[in-house]
Amino acid sequence: MKTKILMALLAGTVLLAACKGSGSSSSADSAKRAAAQMDSAENTKLVKTGEIRFKVKDVRQATQQISKLTTLCGGMVMHHDMHSNIISQQSIDMPNDSVKKLTVYNSTADMTIKVPVEYVEVLMDSIAQMGAYVDNRKMEVEDRSLDYLSEKLKSQNRIASVNQRRHIKLTQRGADSILQLKDDVVDRKISNMRTDEAAKFSVLNLNLYQNNTIAKEIVLSDDLSHYNTPLGTRVGMAFSNGWHYFSAMIVGLLNLWVFLLIGALIWIGIVIYKRKKQNKAEATT
Repeated sequence: MKTKILMALLAGTVLLAACKGSGSSSSADSAKRAAAQMDSAENTKLVKTGEIRFKVKDVRQATQQISKLTTLCGGMVMHHDMHSNIISQQSIDMPNDSVKKLTVYNSTADMTIKVPVEYVEVLMDSIAQMGAYVDNRKMEVEDRSLDYLSEKLKSQNRIASVNQRRHIKLTQRGADSILQLKDDVVDRKISNMRTDEAAKFSVLNLNLYQNNTIAKEIVLSDDLSHYNTPLGTRVGMAFSNGWHYFSAMIVGLLNLWVFLLIGALIWIGIVIYKRKKQNKAEATT
């Protein structure tokens, strides 16, 4: 937008100088040189990419802060991958059928962000300050101006070639050739559009990591043998069950009182019979 405004002002200056006719030659030359410089600056295509690997205290919090900074700068997060690697684990039995689980793990994250080129260096400084220290920081600038100009000129040549053949009766082979030229023009325009996008927005690749972390948690045991009844409770239950069985036996015997009475009477009769028989034997002798 600023470039277009400056170009309009420059064009107005040139027209004003031409209308006044004062120093028309030198003014026109100066205006042409200025226009050429501005056009050159506009066609300069510098593509900036950056890379940072650094250590942080907490990977999750650091990635959240980076996402917020990226949004504030008018950029966006293109890729975000955070994962944890378990190094070792241990389980310790606790009272009340619980287990304390100890896990040693390491967290890392990979991020790819895209930000306007004017904020890339400031954002890289801010991100680097989040880390305990930076392992690697790299910035690369690629000048694609000549490639951009080459694609533009070749596209113009193909458009001119297509226009020249417009009024010529073409065979099928010639029509296919025109179609290929048109497709090539589209490809080159798309390529230049990608270059424009890359020159306006820089891409940063970030790799974050932290020290090994120990996670502690207490959970219920999944070993069913841990759920046995305590010894004291089992002893109390044994006394209770014994009294229950004894009471049940007494009640069962009481239900048989008729048979017990008959048995007792039979036993008494047998005893009386034996005594009488013994007394008769003694009297005869």
